[in-house]
Amino acid sequence: MFVNGSVGATSTSLAVNGAALANAGNIAYLGNSGYQAAAAGNATLTASLTGVGSLGSLTAALTANDNYSVVECGTILADSIIIVNDALPAASGNYAYARLINASSDTSATAITAAAGNTVVGSNIAYAAASGWTQVSPGSYSLTAFNVNAPGNVATLSATQLNSGKFYTLLYSGNANQTVGFKLTVINNN
Repeated sequence: MFVNGSVGATSTSLAVNGAALANAGNIAYLGNSGYQAAAAGNATLTASLTGVGSLGSLTAALTANDNYSVVECGTILADSIIIVNDALPAASGNYAYARLINASSDTSATAITAAAGNTVVGSNIAYAAASGWTQVSPGSYSLTAFNVNAPGNVATLSATQLNSGKFYTLLYSGNANQTVGFKLTVINNN
């Protein structure tokens, strides 16, 4: 899955070993491609600003039958590309699962904590990093992500349904600039 969490990158694309990845082109800010097939083995992953050029790249060993999220983080002027192995635990039909990815390079977003209601989903997650999966009772939640050291840097989504047997990524992005702000986006991983 390719995720565009880079402020100012209005449309991004992902290439694997120089070839555009089908259905991972023209991904809007805070959008994602859903999971796409890629060959196992060593791969160079390159994120590009559509119509402009490369934003960044990384090399990774892709394992057959594993799922990955490739996330464009930061801002268009200072971005990072990360890969996260989406090792989904065996799902219990009685629970939903959530994790946090911090895509905000804002200097005040260095240690982000997220919660689904009173359940902490990720704690002190650094820029360009992800938490593990947390089991959450299914239901409607107010989702919140914030920096405990900068209480004004809060992103909230209210009345968000988390369903049993489903996996969700909470993507924290944006910055303290009032025209951008901090954002929280829910991505359904299955």
